[in-house]
Amino acid sequence: MQTLTPGALAEEWARKRTRPVYYLCGEETAMKEAALKRLQAAFRPEPFNFSVRDAETSDIQQALDEARTSPMLAEVRFVALKRVEKLKKEPLKRLLDYLEDPCPSACLLLLSDWPREKQDPIPGALGPDCALADFAPMTHAQAVERLNSALLAEGVKADGEALEMLVELLGTDSVTLDGEAEKIKLYMHGTGRFFCPEDALALAGFSRVQNPFELSNAVCGRRPREAAEAAGRMLASGAEPLALLSQVSRAMERLLKVKRLSAAGEGPGAAYQAGMSPGQYHAALRDAGTYTEDKLLRSLRRCLEAEALLKSTSRRDPALVLRQLVYEITAAK
Repeated sequence: MQTLTPGALAEEWARKRTRPVYYLCGEETAMKEAALKRLQAAFRPEPFNFSVRDAETSDIQQALDEARTSPMLAEVRFVALKRVEKLKKEPLKRLLDYLEDPCPSACLLLLSDWPREKQDPIPGALGPDCALADFAPMTHAQAVERLNSALLAEGVKADGEALEMLVELLGTDSVTLDGEAEKIKLYMHGTGRFFCPEDALALAGFSRVQNPFELSNAVCGRRPREAAEAAGRMLASGAEPLALLSQVSRAMERLLKVKRLSAAGEGPGAAYQAGMSPGQYHAALRDAGTYTEDKLLRSLRRCLEAEALLKSTSRRDPALVLRQLVYEITAAK
């Protein structure tokens, strides 16, 4: 099995190369969907040689039988199976059996949002001619580069500080960033100037006198009252609950990273391993001292649970979910 980046996968398909099985895994669902559309654009398969099924609701045996069927008037038949993490024990066993000897005239595409806390059996079952494409969440730097590339493609030039600020505020989710790129394009149309930090604050819903990092700073400093008040003010001003949740989650991840780097005795190079300036690293290390590693891990799990609630149809009040999360992280032991 070979591991590919999303970019390498796109290049492979642009060269008209296919493999018996591709496993597209990771949390960037929108980028996986875009990859599937890219494959269709590259190979232009006829409808009778291309199908997309949902693993949870489809008959896995029918999907695998289709993959074993010779393509019509073409060299390759494409079969895409989404949400394979939803497969029950017996259907999953049939899929793993197929992976031991995949049909050479088929291209089976497996798309998965496998939960982090579960062990994924599929990578180990992939043969040497197959590939895993990792659509993990983008790093901060990758998200800045994606946003910058999207803007340049539309003729919009941006200040690096402005892009850094937006990614810090909005997170690295590709759907969010692509939507923000569209907003920036419209906002900057006809101005003939660079997109600057003041523009970023305006689009994110902050005035020049507001501190967009007030919430994350209060959470890192473990100041419950300030954190709750900051969350309330930002929500009242129109901030998206998921964007604020992303700020809190990234703050916890940053503290956990610096805590582990410090414990490993990485020395002066630790700041750069953490992707921070020395000043940012020492400030984060100071804040991390108020949290145990177990508390940081539990806080990250609570962030995931809160995200699931906000994205579900549970009708829970987003403001209440966020305020409760902030209180639990900063006040509880």
